[in-house]
Amino acid sequence: MLASFYLSFTTYNMVGVPRFIGLTNYRILLFNDNLFWPSLWNTLYHVMLSVPLGLVVGIALALLLNTKIRGMGFYRTLFYLPNVVSVVALSLLWLWLFQPSFGIINQVLDPVYRLLNMEPLGWYRDARLSKLTLILMGLWTAGGSMIIYLAQMQDIPFELYEAASIDGANALQKTTRITLPLMTPSIFFNFIMGIIGGFQVFTIAYIMTGGGPSRSTYYFAYYLFDKMIHDNNMGSASAMAWILLLITLVLTMLALSLNRFVFYLGEQK
Repeated sequence: MLASFYLSFTTYNMVGVPRFIGLTNYRILLFNDNLFWPSLWNTLYHVMLSVPLGLVVGIALALLLNTKIRGMGFYRTLFYLPNVVSVVALSLLWLWLFQPSFGIINQVLDPVYRLLNMEPLGWYRDARLSKLTLILMGLWTAGGSMIIYLAQMQDIPFELYEAASIDGANALQKTTRITLPLMTPSIFFNFIMGIIGGFQVFTIAYIMTGGGPSRSTYYFAYYLFDKMIHDNNMGSASAMAWILLLITLVLTMLALSLNRFVFYLGEQK
């Protein structure tokens, strides 16, 4: 980590000795690099959509699976399973599912296309839809946050629901006034982890789109990878890594300020 900090102030192509150049790498990235800001915007767009969508889907799954019916353990395992599958394998699977010409998703939607008299969606091959396609694919792993929500829900005292029933509360009122407020610690945790993970998005774009089309999925981490591997520019890549760390740190600290809205059972924050 300290080595990368030093390298960010040098020019170094992994051959020879690093040469100190001060803040030049940072200045070039911020003011003279045509790909720095677009790649950062692509990443911010991904974070702004994927984090709230991931929270909603994870909570919905947890509420759906927090019931005592036969075989529930199997269903919980089924929804969690994508989290233990290789990201590469999942990306290749979704590459096939979203294939515009013969993919299953467009085949299922074919009656809708015919009804609306429209061409099949290009998904990851369409610059307007490519980022959204990768975000939808990412929701496939919402089972990871679902497990955390389920654990939190199992910890809620059943007496609270009994008291609410006596007071005449229906299922929706119990969910909005008991379950969700007492789930805020796990929601807050997944919110923070979603921000951190969102800025690291790389693999799915590398496999599914190669950063395209028209660099619409050329994320910040992808650009950092190209700087390091393809350009052999370790100095600039290190500077990008530290900028990414700073951005993530600032946004995480801002998110932590929302801690006052989190309700901890047995302790008022």
